[in-house]
Amino acid sequence: MRNALRNSIRRGETMTDEQQKRYNSKLTTFTKKAVFAILTIALIDLQMSYILAFMGKEQIAETLSSTIADTIIGVMLGYFLKALFETFFEKREERLNRELEQMEDGTNE
Repeated sequence: MRNALRNSIRRGETMTDEQQKRYNSKLTTFTKKAVFAILTIALIDLQMSYILAFMGKEQIAETLSSTIADTIIGVMLGYFLKALFETFFEKREERLNRELEQMEDGTNE
């Protein structure tokens, strides 16, 4: 299935709606799982910095907290930008397809 899809894309053929939905759902599911795992681990690690501060290791705790906060912000920004561009290009493709269909309907009449 995967090789057939790659070969059809190389030949310039487009994916069917079913193939496109399956591809998008796998990609979306993977991205959501990855972001969820990264954020969960980062939030747990952030709590560890409070334990270090309580034990008297303030410098390590401060460095760890800022690094984890940077990671959380970076992951979320990346995820939001990915979602923004995906939505933008999906809507653009839908609009272009509608315009193409309207042009074809106008010339066929």
